[in-house]
Amino acid sequence: MAERLTLVGPLIPVDRSGAWSRAYTTHATIEGVATPVVVRVGSHLDDFAKDALASGWQRPGLPVPPAYAILPVDDQFAMVTGRRYGLFLEDLDAAAWGRALPLVFDAIDALRQIPLEVTVPTMVDAAGLVLPFDPDIVGDAKPWREWLTDLQDDPRGRGGGWAPRLAASPTGDRSFHAGLEFLGELMDGVEPPRSFVHSDLLHGNVLVSQHGSQLHGVFDWGCLFAGDYLYDIAWLDFWSPWHPALATHDVRARATERFAATDPLADLFDLRLRACAVHIGLCHLAYFAFVDNPDQIAAADRRLAQYDGRAGA
Repeated sequence: MAERLTLVGPLIPVDRSGAWSRAYTTHATIEGVATPVVVRVGSHLDDFAKDALASGWQRPGLPVPPAYAILPVDDQFAMVTGRRYGLFLEDLDAAAWGRALPLVFDAIDALRQIPLEVTVPTMVDAAGLVLPFDPDIVGDAKPWREWLTDLQDDPRGRGGGWAPRLAASPTGDRSFHAGLEFLGELMDGVEPPRSFVHSDLLHGNVLVSQHGSQLHGVFDWGCLFAGDYLYDIAWLDFWSPWHPALATHDVRARATERFAATDPLADLFDLRLRACAVHIGLCHLAYFAFVDNPDQIAAADRRLAQYDGRAGA
């Protein structure tokens, strides 16, 4: 593999690395060509396997950087992908968000057209590693309602140990358990078509042009799963209060206008989006408990109340 890819130059830390990996920019010589790359280092090979999978989906409207290699680094792994440039989506002003939202919707639409297959492109060199792909890695082995409501604390798993911390927080865990029950009731008998979902289209994972008129990169696919494509829309809707410029737009109304004509379950559009938002809220009560952030637990709980019936949603 050293004949195909060689890292050259210093590793420069990226300001916004992910929660589960550290990102660096550098250059690499790839088959004799000098190429700007991003190197992400982390412990979770399954995240990088998803990046490798998604690298084969590059198409108009869905600018996924190419993946070149997954390398073992001591007791961790490194993912080498092509570098993209631009502004982070969440840094846009309100006017630029107005231009960017249709492009993000186009990317979501392109993603839902991709067959639910888990074949990693042959261009990705896994350096002798066996990539951990099976139906469970993308959640396609369970019915949608079962997948949504399978939120159990596994102390041995990633992010485990959150349940006692949530219970002991000032917010407590009552709304978590009530929300989980509400979610099960809401989705009883509902099984939307499944497609790939990015599930993290903020937080430094999407690059756009300065004025929001072009999408330059969609990356960090570690949260990828197979579900209702409305999850990616619910993600933007749920987190909009954290991003005032985004909050000036009615994400739900604009998404309904964009997708209703092509959605086979358009009559359940609002219900399904609401269910996705409830799931996002529940997951982040757990996550913020795991990282011991009581202020964000409270904020996520207040936002969850807009969807789970407590605020008359």
